[in-house]
Amino acid sequence: MSLRAVQREYDALAGHYDQRWKGYVAASTALAASRLELTPNEWLLDVGCGTGALLEQLHRRAPSARLIGVDATVGMLLRARARLAPAVLLVESTGEALPLADASVQSVVSTSALHYMEDAPRALREMHRVLAPGGRLVIVDWCADFLTMRALDVALRVFDRAHTQTFTSAAVQRLVAGANFERINVAREKIDRFWGLFVLIARVPS
Repeated sequence: MSLRAVQREYDALAGHYDQRWKGYVAASTALAASRLELTPNEWLLDVGCGTGALLEQLHRRAPSARLIGVDATVGMLLRARARLAPAVLLVESTGEALPLADASVQSVVSTSALHYMEDAPRALREMHRVLAPGGRLVIVDWCADFLTMRALDVALRVFDRAHTQTFTSAAVQRLVAGANFERINVAREKIDRFWGLFVLIARVPS
């Protein structure tokens, strides 16, 4: 995978992404939102925020929460700004180099982005770094425990330069533990006959 490949692919997709992937985006972001109980004035970072679908849900639910989205693709961020600005701060950035201070947010969420990251362990360490003590991590992504996702992973490694790796639930749990998170819980969710996801929740030590 290369960052440029991701940027090229999603700049091209940005204009029709929400319509093309409407069902998948609705289901996957709903899974993430259901694991987040935002408190008033809580700071939350969405890593790989795309067009802002999850952030829009969270802003409607908790309008006083302070929401930040980062994405590596300008085209996707432009779509996010069109639906969310000025209520949400949106910044161009990769997950491996987050533009936030240490311990500056209470929650980090990422949906359908980890499998694109060139250096997932580094990205997880960055998520840990920006979380305050006791902070919460929620990741929803494709899960290689499911046969359909393993087949997709094989195909994308050959045909899609933007794709890096689809993780099993056990593998992502090890990665998150390696980034010094604790209280890690991973569930598997089938959102339709094809898409199988993991939903991971973890905490930074208090």
